[in-house]
Amino acid sequence: MITYDISDDRIRRQVWKILTDHGERVQYSVFECELTPDEKRRLRLRLAGLIASDDSVRWYPLCTWCAKKIVIQGQGDSAVFPDYYLL
Repeated sequence: MITYDISDDRIRRQVWKILTDHGERVQYSVFECELTPDEKRRLRLRLAGLIASDDSVRWYPLCTWCAKKIVIQGQGDSAVFPDYYLL
């Protein structure tokens, strides 16, 4: 899970667009993403090049067991990441 708090509108839109390409937006500034270690490294570097010192991007790892125990009250669904992909 990746969250952000960015004051500049232009940078916030850029971060939103980048994260939209990597995961599912579950709240305004919260994304659920399934990333390989290399994807995570590249994404962290890309975002670090955008944000200012007073901005915040937070990364919360969720193991498969924890992700299956997410409870949602009200509207919305948790992003569904399959255990495997057929190619």
